[in-house]
Amino acid sequence: MTPRPPKYETIKQFLVHGISSKTFTDAMPSENQLAETFGVSRMTARRALDELEREGTVERFPGRGTFVRKTPHYTRGFFRVRPFRKWAEDINVTLTTRVLEAGLIEPPHEIAKKLQTEDHVVVLRILNCFDDKPVRYAVRYLVADPCARILEENLEQESIHDILINRYRLPLTKISQSMTAVGLTSPIARLFNIEPGYPAFYFQRLIFSYDRPITYVEYTMRGEMAFDDTFTPQLDPADFGALFSHS
Repeated sequence: MTPRPPKYETIKQFLVHGISSKTFTDAMPSENQLAETFGVSRMTARRALDELEREGTVERFPGRGTFVRKTPHYTRGFFRVRPFRKWAEDINVTLTTRVLEAGLIEPPHEIAKKLQTEDHVVVLRILNCFDDKPVRYAVRYLVADPCARILEENLEQESIHDILINRYRLPLTKISQSMTAVGLTSPIARLFNIEPGYPAFYFQRLIFSYDRPITYVEYTMRGEMAFDDTFTPQLDPADFGALFSHS
């Protein structure tokens, strides 16, 4: 079942759309106005405004109200999530995918904690190759409801991300991720056909649909892989509208 957005998230999307469409260019609706419009408590309306303030979209001034941020808000340059198939296309290589394991398991304690579930979860172990050269090993865990049917999909030909968004209609609204430099462990080094200790990147990524964790994945990637990106260091409110346009 597709999760419904929390009430504060509905208000937040309304405000983001209002900013990106220039409906709101200065003062934002007050907590009281939003609470009355959406039939919620002031606390719920306040949470939506608080999140926009933390993200740098608005500024709040006691006694005056909430206003669209006029000055640039700078973010830390890090790395964005891009479909792996798109990356392969951009560097003109052939991507092949091998599913090493796919099934339902009782989640290890740390995975159950991350996904906030005690039920069985889907586990997928996948090896990606560029021009037949192993470059990425992934272990992914997904909540069984609503993701168990992904075991019936052709995961060697289709993107998991695309399946979740376009086929299962799951809005993937937030990603928490980290990247660390590591040396390859022996089991993964064997998959890559290289010596243990070879430099690699280790990613951890937790993906949410609104407030609910949907999937947690750990990637190990060969250390010679390069990450190129071009982006503006200024937060553009229109970017928030794009986040919810891919349903």
